[in-house]
Amino acid sequence: MSFEFDCIVAGISCVDLLIGPLDFDQPLNQEGTWALDTITPTVGGNVSNSSIALARLGSRTGALSIAGTDTWGDFLISTLQNEGVDTTRFRQRDTLETSATAVLMNDRREHIFAYKPGANDAIDRGLLEENLDYIASSKYILLGYYALLPQLEPYLHEVLQAIQATGCQTALDCAGGGGSFAPLDQCLPFLDIYIPTEHEARSQTSLNTAREMITCYRDAGATGLLGIKQGERGVLLSPANHEFLQIEAATVPGEVVNTTGAGDSFYAGLICGLTRGMDIESAARLGTATASWCVTGLGATEKLQDFETTTGLLD
Repeated sequence: MSFEFDCIVAGISCVDLLIGPLDFDQPLNQEGTWALDTITPTVGGNVSNSSIALARLGSRTGALSIAGTDTWGDFLISTLQNEGVDTTRFRQRDTLETSATAVLMNDRREHIFAYKPGANDAIDRGLLEENLDYIASSKYILLGYYALLPQLEPYLHEVLQAIQATGCQTALDCAGGGGSFAPLDQCLPFLDIYIPTEHEARSQTSLNTAREMITCYRDAGATGLLGIKQGERGVLLSPANHEFLQIEAATVPGEVVNTTGAGDSFYAGLICGLTRGMDIESAARLGTATASWCVTGLGATEKLQDFETTTGLLD
C-alpha cells in the first residue's frame, strides 16, 4: 500500500516560552526582579516536538491540531511549515486563543510547566473523524497527550478503532503526570504502540516495576508494542506478550541543557525507524539517539539533527 505520509502527529500544540533560570526553592515575592538568562519563544506540545523531530530525520510528516488566529497561532504554524511539516489540516479558529506554556527552568535542569490550554481544550473526536481521509494517507498517527484531552478521551477508544480500520497504525503519548487507568484501558486494544514514562505508568497502574506495568497493560487487552521510558536507563520494550527487550540510552553528545521533549523525540525516532523498515530494536535505538540530541538544546527542538547525524551516535 502506498502512503503519502510516514506519520501524522495529532493533538496538543502550543507556543512555549522558555524562562530561566529560576530558584525554585525561593518564594517569588522575595525577589522583586529576576535576572534571567533567557526568555525565549519556541513551539511545544507533542504535535510540534514530534513532527519537527520526524521531519528533520527525513520522514514525511503532517500535523493535525487546532490554534487561534492570533499572533501565536501564526507563529506556531509558520514554524512547522518552515521545518517541512504539512499543515494543510492544521485548523485555526478565530474564536479560540492559541495554547501556550511557560517552561520555568532552574539551574539543575529541572522544569515546571505553567500551561494555558486554550485551543487544545477544543480538540475532540470531530477533529480526527473529520480527517480520517488524511489520517488514512499515513503509515502511522502519533496522538497526544493522553490526560490532557478532556473532550476526546471519553471517546478515544472508538476513534482509535476507526483509525486502525483505515490501515493507519496508532501510537499514543501521554503527559500531565499520566492520568488514570480509565479510559486508557479501553484504548489499549486499539493501540499499535504505547510507551509511557515510568512516572506516567506508575500513575496509571499503581505498580512499581516496568515489567509489572507492561503486564497490566497486556491484561487490559494491549497487543501492540509496549514499553516504559526510563530516562537515563533507556527504555524497556515488550514487542509481544511475555517478551522484553532492554534498550540502553544513547550517549548524549554534549551537556544536558533541558529534558523537555525527550519523550516526544524518542517516539519520533522510533516511528521513523519503523517506517524505514528497521527492526524494533534498531528503531528504538534511533529513538534514544533522537532523544539524546534533544536534551542538549534549550527547547525541545533546538538541537534535533538529520538522520545521518542522529544515527552517528549509535556507531
